[in-house]
Amino acid sequence: MKKSLLISSLVAMAALTANADNSPYIAHVYDYMPAPGQFVNVYPSYKPGYTQDSINAQLETALCGKLGATVSLGSYGGYIVFGFDHPVINRHGYDVKIYGNAMQSQAVSDQAGGSCEPGIIMVGVDMDDNGIPSEGDMWYEIKGANYDQCLHGYEVTYYKPDEAKPRVPHESWRFITDMEYVQWTSNDPDESDGYVWRNSFHNQPYWPLWIEDTVLTFRGTKLPNLAVDMSGGNGNNWFQPFFGEGYVDNLPNADEPGFKIDWAIDEDGNPVNLDHIDFVKVYCGQLAYCGWLGETSTEVGGAEDLHPDAKPWLQGDVNDDGTVNIADVTSLIRLLLSSLVTEDNKALADINHDGSVNIADVTALINQLLTKR
Repeated sequence: MKKSLLISSLVAMAALTANADNSPYIAHVYDYMPAPGQFVNVYPSYKPGYTQDSINAQLETALCGKLGATVSLGSYGGYIVFGFDHPVINRHGYDVKIYGNAMQSQAVSDQAGGSCEPGIIMVGVDMDDNGIPSEGDMWYEIKGANYDQCLHGYEVTYYKPDEAKPRVPHESWRFITDMEYVQWTSNDPDESDGYVWRNSFHNQPYWPLWIEDTVLTFRGTKLPNLAVDMSGGNGNNWFQPFFGEGYVDNLPNADEPGFKIDWAIDEDGNPVNLDHIDFVKVYCGQLAYCGWLGETSTEVGGAEDLHPDAKPWLQGDVNDDGTVNIADVTSLIRLLLSSLVTEDNKALADINHDGSVNIADVTALINQLLTKR
């Protein structure tokens, strides 16, 4: 059953009012918990005595108000939670773009892919209106294009390694210095337990050192591993095919359109209607190792609200002037006659939500106006 989330309080509605001073970029980093990986304790850097607050502060300095700096989320499940200085309004188009460092292979230019480490997106609504992610808030997954190929309800647990134990190098890949470094187990019966390997390029501990826990468990959706070793088993030339839309660090930034809040689903996979979101969470969506590249690890290089000064969207406001009246019927008819329906204005013009814009929408809009009288 399609569910709807309605925010009706005056405080919530005031928060949705457009503000010309809204920044399009990240304003707050609320949490960061990487899974073990080769860039952990490096980006951001760890020093003795650092706490979770110290790490978060580093990330706020690096990511907030700009684009470019990159943070690694480690292996599967590692995550970052951030927000903007305003609620992101659902304009029923592409709403938020999250940047990564995926690249198209020049050697395999006839296939879409090269280097990508896709992350899953979650969006949160501040139900208790306290301005921070908390227990009473609601979270929803952004349904990516490959949702049906994913493993849902996946769980993986990592165990803190003994840094002093003897290393077990790979028998032929000299860049792998320990094949039994960070052990992990999962709830996937078709998957053998394994390890996050250690490589010669990164010798610092891969476990987040500001965390006292010796066990870390992550749960969520897991994308399939499609990476191919193009080096004939040498482990030094990998091709990672791109997935479809709705993921992070999956497409080159120039080709990445962003995601739509309309793609949000609940834990049962049902679509939800959100008029806005307050928080965004990104977590690494694969558990894979690609030779000299190391573990698959989503990178986040900033994020952008694609319409920071947007007004709340009104059903039937075809001309987008903030009211719904007979002028919108005229605008809709003109739009149909001109055949200029685009992805940007389709959400405004698809009054009956059937995925197309035609004369039935004119009828639906007229009926909507008559009902209001």
